[in-house]
Amino acid sequence: MPSNKKWFWLAALVSAWLFDFLFWSKPIGVSFFIWLAVLMAAGFLLAGIEGKRPSWRSLLIAVLTAFFASVNAWRGQEMIRMISALLAFGGLLLLAATFLNGFWPWYRLRDYLVEFMRVLAGGFTGGVRLLNQPKEQTPSDGPGNKTAWRRLLPILRGVLIALPIVAVLGVLLSSADPVFGDWMKQVFNLEKLPEYLFRLFYILVIGFILVGVYLNAVHPSGKVEKPAPNTPWVKTFLGWTETGIILGAVVLLFLTFIFIQVRYLFGGAANISETGYTYAEYARRGFGELLGVAALSLMLYLVLGSVAKLESRFARTGFKVLAVALMASVLVILASSLQRLMLYEDAYGFSQLRTYTHILIVWLAALITVTIVFELLSRRGHFALALLACVVGFGITLAVINVDGFIIDRNVARARAGSELDVNHINSLSADAVPALLRNYQSAGLPQEVKDGLGAALACRQKLLEDTTPRPWQAFNLSQARAARLLKSNSQLWNGYHPYKDQFGSWKIFIEGEPVFCNGSGYGMD
Repeated sequence: MPSNKKWFWLAALVSAWLFDFLFWSKPIGVSFFIWLAVLMAAGFLLAGIEGKRPSWRSLLIAVLTAFFASVNAWRGQEMIRMISALLAFGGLLLLAATFLNGFWPWYRLRDYLVEFMRVLAGGFTGGVRLLNQPKEQTPSDGPGNKTAWRRLLPILRGVLIALPIVAVLGVLLSSADPVFGDWMKQVFNLEKLPEYLFRLFYILVIGFILVGVYLNAVHPSGKVEKPAPNTPWVKTFLGWTETGIILGAVVLLFLTFIFIQVRYLFGGAANISETGYTYAEYARRGFGELLGVAALSLMLYLVLGSVAKLESRFARTGFKVLAVALMASVLVILASSLQRLMLYEDAYGFSQLRTYTHILIVWLAALITVTIVFELLSRRGHFALALLACVVGFGITLAVINVDGFIIDRNVARARAGSELDVNHINSLSADAVPALLRNYQSAGLPQEVKDGLGAALACRQKLLEDTTPRPWQAFNLSQARAARLLKSNSQLWNGYHPYKDQFGSWKIFIEGEPVFCNGSGYGMD
């Protein structure tokens, strides 16, 4: 238990109040990075006060967590911001779980789940442990050492208990006497009193949870042993015969599928046309299902590797051969999925979901390749580390690549070649797309209909920007600020395009005589 428990309460309550200050009725922006940075800084500070030294691997997790938290401050695409926020919260859980020991590189999938649940449980029980700590365990609580904090603490507790009681009674008295009620309205904003009480309540709840998380990180209960990733975590029960039949049947199915793919999908448009499908129709079907097949194959491999009895050398070798054949087949299936996706993009253009899927296929292929290497080296237990690395790599790739700018560049390139430019889709992209929009609009040799579409999209974004309520500093976002600066400084380039407001208050613009929503039918720059 901590020797300076007051600092745990102070750090948790300040962090909880900061959450309210940064996020209540405010969009998320740089505030998310500030809050998570303060959370982590408070944890390291508490460790220093308690004389605890975090593992150097915890510093790596802290850096990655800070990176993902910062994405909300410099990217505008909402899906990327959400994925980065989830990865940042995952990093916080991993940091709290392994703060002192740094054992996360040796964790199996089960270990990650168990440790995350332990941190969450500690968040709800740690505060109780701290409240129940006997006073004699705290050196500063000795006789004759009545510190200012000990004198202040009862006052603070009394104020916190009295506030909701006085508030409820004050509301009743205000209703009973209008004169008293008018006076109360002048002194206190009674209309917002329920809001203030609710905010005070969740600040206390968040603070109580955070003190438990800090306690779990700096003073974990029980001795933690370094995991042995290659030891089984469940008792094996499935014989080699059954395991071999299951793996062999799946591999045979995959090889049949691959044979057909070589004949048709990889063979070109002429072979597909023989089946009665157009190239676009054939490509459009199935790349999502093939990703599901890859994921299920990985799960099958992990489950069989955990429950199969591989007692003889023949069984171990047979499993290795079939597992590698399974993973190699999955790699070919992923190539088929990527080929279908590329054909679909050639036929219908690029979108956010298709770009995310592109990146996901690459990282999934990397995971499967590493899985093959670990299986050949008899290091199957390190799969969880490989999965963690690929998830982090996927998140970093999404954050670093300007997905919306990439979509603009590729779709404009298609439009130059004669395809239609979907301005409605362009208007649905985030502020990340503005630099690419402006660059392509100013490029030479652009067909007039494409230039008109880009000019209309830029004019729309400028009108939406002018029609937007100013945002608080907590919501600052570098992508949105850069987009606003570019639109304002270059507005003379598209002053020939005239967005208008319809009777419902929505901005629209005419393109080739047809009205198009400026915000992409509900998707704005945010």
